[in-house]
This record gives sequence, structure tokens and C-alpha cells, in this order.
Amino acid sequence: MKAEKLLKGKGIKIDLIPVPREISSDCGVAIELSADLEAEALFILTENRILVLECYTKNSLGIFEPRKRNSQIDKK
Repeated sequence: MKAEKLLKGKGIKIDLIPVPREISSDCGVAIELSADLEAEALFILTENRILVLECYTKNSLGIFEPRKRNSQIDKK
């Protein structure tokens, strides 16, 4: 996976996980990373023309919620 290779190559710790069922019933792979690395990861992916469809965070109850991305992140 190109995104995995790019992010790991830049020293960003990520895990590939199955897309949680709460997000999609389709089979797929998601990238899991620490929230404090989100901006850097999005910048790297955008810089390399890799489309990020959605970002989610897990709340204190373990429920995934769509994360609103800051437009500044996309324009770095």
C-alpha cells in the first residue's frame, strides 16, 4: 500500500487495520495512527497526491465519529 510505505518511510508509526464495521460494511483497510500525528500524515499523503476519503476518531465510549479536517492541513 503506497500510503503505508510513505508514512512509515517518514517515521510515522501506523497500523493497517480492517475498516471497522461501524464505519463501513465493505471489506477494506484503514490506517490507524495517533491523533497527534494526523496533521503530518495528511500533509504527506496530500503532498503525494493520495486521496484521504475520511478521518475518524474514537470517542471515550469507543464509538467512531467523523473528524472534521482543518482546511489548513490540506493546504500546507
